[in-house]
Amino acid sequence: MIRSLRSCFGLLAIATLSTSVASGQESQLPVSRTVGVIDVSLPVNQTTLMAIPLAEIVASGTVTAVAGTTYTLSSSPTTLPNVLTTPHAIKITSRVDQRGTGANAPSGSSTNAYGLSAQITAQSGQDVTAALGTAPNIGDEFIVYQLETIGSIFGVENTAGLRSGSLVSSSDVIYVDNGAGALVGYFYRSSSSNWVLLSNPASADQSGVVIPVGRGIMVARKSGGNPVSLRFTGDTMIGKETIDVVNSSFNCVNNFFTVSTTLAASGLRNFIQGGSLSSSADIVYLESAGVLTGYFYRTSVSQWRLVSNPNSADQGAAVIEAGKAILFSKKATATEFTLQEPFAE
Repeated sequence: MIRSLRSCFGLLAIATLSTSVASGQESQLPVSRTVGVIDVSLPVNQTTLMAIPLAEIVASGTVTAVAGTTYTLSSSPTTLPNVLTTPHAIKITSRVDQRGTGANAPSGSSTNAYGLSAQITAQSGQDVTAALGTAPNIGDEFIVYQLETIGSIFGVENTAGLRSGSLVSSSDVIYVDNGAGALVGYFYRSSSSNWVLLSNPASADQSGVVIPVGRGIMVARKSGGNPVSLRFTGDTMIGKETIDVVNSSFNCVNNFFTVSTTLAASGLRNFIQGGSLSSSADIVYLESAGVLTGYFYRTSVSQWRLVSNPNSADQGAAVIEAGKAILFSKKATATEFTLQEPFAE
């Protein structure tokens, strides 16, 4: 749930964008969730990579049956609420069956959906349908949480207070990662009093556009507006977060976690492609005070380095700020982007 408080990279670069946690943590159960409050500032005349750090968790429990992409859930509350009137997702928060994961593991194999989320597209009582990339095991734990929309974050009538105008030239722009390799722009059009597509200002109201699972938002603010801060309230997310990313594209990855961490401590090295040069490596862009800085893991020296200066000192201490999304450029080797839970035991 979001409450708004009224209180460089720039558009040219955005237009260009459009054309040590050990791996052993894999098997560990997450800590219990807590309720939190995080304020995310959207400064005037800056571009902010905005995360959605908290969520409203409406149910949790265990998976009791799996039939394709339909899962039967044993939940708390006992009766699963209607999760179709507003968009919701299911996330798998543990892996109950560890078979096949090591030399001393019992014989057999099990699936590993731990950390995966997907929007729920159908529901019949305790049965929900969601296109998780990997099917969970019977006995895996889950949560169901509400997804956000443009309207729920910024207000159907722009109650957040972003700058609006009849043309995009006088309006702030938000870019939503559509999960398919594109950052889609929207702005609040004052002449029609609704959210519209940057590519089609005459479009129908776009306030119901869902922020896809695992995606953040890029907010490009112009000069002349008012200070804006968004207050996120809700539950901290459980366990690691594994997100499907699009190869050879920019992905605005949500950062669910409510404490800051560093590149070195994040465990990202275990889930991305390194290289001797940035041209052959995945690139992680972090934003601070409106400035985006690119980093890659240089395998020849086993260190994080600046894209702008591969011979720089080790950049492992670069901070991934709470409330800030990550812009991720994935090369053409398939993988998933995983953020480990920073405070998991």
